[in-house]
Amino acid sequence: MQTPLWRRLDPWLLLVVLALVGYGLVLIHSATYLPEESGRWPLSSWAMRQGLYAVLGLTAMGVLAFVDYRWYRHLAYPLYVASLLALALALVLGHGQEDYGAQRWLGLGPIAVQPSEPAKLFLILALARFFGDSPGEAPSLTRILASLTLVGLPVGLVYLQPDLGTALAFLAIWAGVVLMAGTRFLYLLGLGFTSVLAAPLVWFSLRDYMRQRVLIFLHPESDPFGAGYNILQAKISIGSGGLWGRGLMNGTQTQLRYLRVAHSDFIFSVLAEELGLVGVLALFALLLLLIFRILHVAERARDDFGRLTAAGVATMLGFQAVVNVGANLTLLPVAGIPLPFISSGGSALITNLAALGIVQSVLLYRLRFRY
Repeated sequence: MQTPLWRRLDPWLLLVVLALVGYGLVLIHSATYLPEESGRWPLSSWAMRQGLYAVLGLTAMGVLAFVDYRWYRHLAYPLYVASLLALALALVLGHGQEDYGAQRWLGLGPIAVQPSEPAKLFLILALARFFGDSPGEAPSLTRILASLTLVGLPVGLVYLQPDLGTALAFLAIWAGVVLMAGTRFLYLLGLGFTSVLAAPLVWFSLRDYMRQRVLIFLHPESDPFGAGYNILQAKISIGSGGLWGRGLMNGTQTQLRYLRVAHSDFIFSVLAEELGLVGVLALFALLLLLIFRILHVAERARDDFGRLTAAGVATMLGFQAVVNVGANLTLLPVAGIPLPFISSGGSALITNLAALGIVQSVLLYRLRFRY
C-alpha cells in the first residue's frame, strides 16, 4: 500500500518554521507596540500585518508542497525572466516606495511588493535547472562562466536601485549552487582569486553611501548621532540584555525608540535586549535546525534539480541570517537584509515560506520518476 503524500512531509521542518514565524510575530509586536493600541487589538498593527503575511505564506507553502517539484523545472526560466521584468519595472517606472534612497517596491494597487525577494527564489530554480541539465557531471569552466550571466542580470538591476545587500544575496545563492553542483576545487580557487583581484575595482565602483556604510562600520564613534547611531544603539541593546533579558516590551532601547527600524533590520537587537542570551541561543538553535533539515532534503533528493534547489534555499536563508545577525553584532556592515521569518516584511516572509514549500515537494515526490 502506497504511503499517503502528507506522511512524507518533514514534520521537523514544518514545526521549526511555525516556531520561527511565531517568534517573529512576538518580537515584532514587542518592537512596535504602542500604548494607545492597548485594548483594541491583541497584537500591534505591525504584528497583525505580519500575521496576515504569515497566513498567505503558509498557504503558499502548503499548496506548493503538493505540486510535483519537477513542474518547477519547466517553469524555472519563464519565472526567472518574469522576475527580471519586475525588477526592471521597479527601477525604470519607479512605481514603488523609496526607502533610504533605494527604489525597491513595485506598487500593485494598495499592495507594495518587493520584486527582489521572489527573484531570489526564481534565480535558485533557474540555476538548479541550468546545472541540473547535465546530471552526474562536474560543471565545466565554460558552464560556470555562463551561469554568471544568470546571476549577473538580477545583480545589476538590484544594484542600480541601489540595493547592495540584496545584490550580494544573489551572488551568495549563485556561489552556494555552484559549490553544490560539484565544481572542481581548482575552479573555485580561481574564482576566489579573481574576486580578490577585483575587490579594489568593486570598492571604487560603489556609491558614496555604500562606502560610507563600510567606513562607519569600522569607526561608528566617528558619527555617533548620524550614520553610526544605529550601530551604537544596537550594541547597547544587545549588551543590556544579559542572560535572561529585560522581558518582552520592557527593553529600554526598544520601548523608548532609541533603536530605529527595530521591527526589521535590528529586530535581533530587540531579541537580545528583551530575551537575553537565552532567547538568542533559542533563535540560533531554530535557524540551525532549519538549515540542517533543508540540507537533509537536498541529500535525499534523487535528481540534481531537486538537490540544487534545496541547497539554494538553504544558502539563501543561511546567508541572510548570518548577514543580519552579523550587522546587529557589529561584526559586519549593515546591509539592509532581513532576518528570515523574524523581521517584518511581507515579500520576504511569503517568499521564504514558498521556498520551503518547494523544498517539501522535493521530499514528497523524490520517489516518483517520469520516464
